[in-house]
Amino acid sequence: MTARFKFIFKLRLEEFLAVILSIPMVFFMVIYYDKEGFRASNVERFLITGLVFFLFLGIIKLKNLKVLLKSKIGRWIKALLDFLRETLPFLFCISIYTNMHDMVHLVNPNDVDASLIAWDQYLLGFQPAIYLESFITPELTDFMYFSYSSFLIYIIMFTMYLYVRKNHTAFRETLVSVILTFYIGYIGYVIFPAVGPKFTMSHLFETSLSGSFITDRLSFLMNYEISEYTRRDCFPSLHNGVIFLILLFAFKHQKRYAFLFLPFAIALFISTLYLRYHYFVDMIAGFLLAIIVFYLGPLLNNWWEKKRLDYK
Repeated sequence: MTARFKFIFKLRLEEFLAVILSIPMVFFMVIYYDKEGFRASNVERFLITGLVFFLFLGIIKLKNLKVLLKSKIGRWIKALLDFLRETLPFLFCISIYTNMHDMVHLVNPNDVDASLIAWDQYLLGFQPAIYLESFITPELTDFMYFSYSSFLIYIIMFTMYLYVRKNHTAFRETLVSVILTFYIGYIGYVIFPAVGPKFTMSHLFETSLSGSFITDRLSFLMNYEISEYTRRDCFPSLHNGVIFLILLFAFKHQKRYAFLFLPFAIALFISTLYLRYHYFVDMIAGFLLAIIVFYLGPLLNNWWEKKRLDYK
């Protein structure tokens, strides 16, 4: 048993989570491969993820070789390997995300959109996606698509800002918590599958989200075919949750950055409703998840790191 735990705690928390979440992903891919609605592109992404994983294992072994420290070039190589070990788990996280949300409709075909719509009506007395139609303009739509599509850029910008400033504690707290939020969100997608108002309310909209070339390109990249095979990735809203989490860590570690980032974050929050991707209750669930992980993530990571030291 001790040897088994020693093997587990050789991994960092985010690395262990990637292994654990990969297991159901592979299982679902195997049992649903020949089912209607399965996306063959998932297999290609899985193979790429597998190659990156083996590269990752090689990095973990190489970075422990003392020979790397014997020259200036060796120290540069070690610095690169350290950087890759810090960042590759986030890429695993995104890869698992892209595979899992495509299979949710196969794992759990019971969509909960009707319940989410009812919750919005109860909380607000109206449907945000319909209410916001009166504010639609081509220029605003361009801006909202730009804000929404900057999601990953915002995550990378802040975490790399901390990394470059050598604020290792803040970097680890933020990145591990972001990854943990993603993984909890994936579980939410499976338990509460929903396609969002863009699809469930399409027959009620009177104004199209038309903009310029910017909107056309970004919407082409982000929009999904309206069908029973549409991705289920609404509840909780990770666009809202993860960016709110970034904002919380920014206020904790870099207040000047936080105040500069605040208007961009608010614009992204509004865009999730304006562009009809999320219900209001999705947003609230994302915010609550972010608050929980903001406190839980660093505690869990610190506990894990202490265990790693115990089993060295």
